[in-house]
Amino acid sequence: MMNKASLYGTGALLFLALTGCAQQSKSDAAAQLNDQSVMALNWFQQSGEYQALTYQAFTTATYAFDKAQSLTGKPKAVIVDLDETMIDNSAYSAWQVKANKPFEDKSWSRWTHAEQANAVPGAVSFAQYVDSHGGIMFYVSNRDQKDYAATLANLQRLGFPNVNAKTLRLSTTTSNKQARFDAIKNEGYNVVLYVGDNLNDFGAATYHKSNAERRNFVNSNHSLFGTQFIVLPNPLYGDWESGLAPGYNKLTPEQKLKVRADALKAWDGK
Repeated sequence: MMNKASLYGTGALLFLALTGCAQQSKSDAAAQLNDQSVMALNWFQQSGEYQALTYQAFTTATYAFDKAQSLTGKPKAVIVDLDETMIDNSAYSAWQVKANKPFEDKSWSRWTHAEQANAVPGAVSFAQYVDSHGGIMFYVSNRDQKDYAATLANLQRLGFPNVNAKTLRLSTTTSNKQARFDAIKNEGYNVVLYVGDNLNDFGAATYHKSNAERRNFVNSNHSLFGTQFIVLPNPLYGDWESGLAPGYNKLTPEQKLKVRADALKAWDGK
């Protein structure tokens, strides 16, 4: 008969084995979440189609800016997002895959302070066009205020014009940009165009909403896209992902994998 000490020892080993299996399962699920972004990253970093879409977006933006009505005494203003709209952070996303790391504020801040983001194709030329044709561009981003100096330096190094304390507005208390948009208008600017990679870059209407509600917003406002709203392609991340399910960002990796799989609309093969 097994003595008490042996029984406890066996129980401890079994507990450690089960705990290890659970941790391994969690690690595997987290790695799988990262691995699912590899094809999107390949497309984002390597395809000519991605570049074609960004040039197309900024060509459309230029045309929309020129066509927008001027208001007496109010300079034309363009509000743009930064990340994956004007600057490319895909190297950070690729690091996440290779290092098997989730998004974290600490590592994101390290990336920001490295000042290695590149310009999205066409972005600098569009910013320079607005600046040289009597407009003013406001860079409204949800980067943290602690990363302001590094963000400013990165943008200036890339050649974006007129980037300063007035035009660069980062997050302070909320990721909802509506208050910052309203402040720019209240300062006397005629905001004629919004450019972003996330529907939230166009106002509060889609903030923290489901994908069904976000699609309804697009359908109801379809005439504004290409005239007042310009969308840049970003398959890497965004509120479209959290819009897959209520409380998505609080789910475990295993639960997120299930939500992603369940959201697929698949042919039955027949």
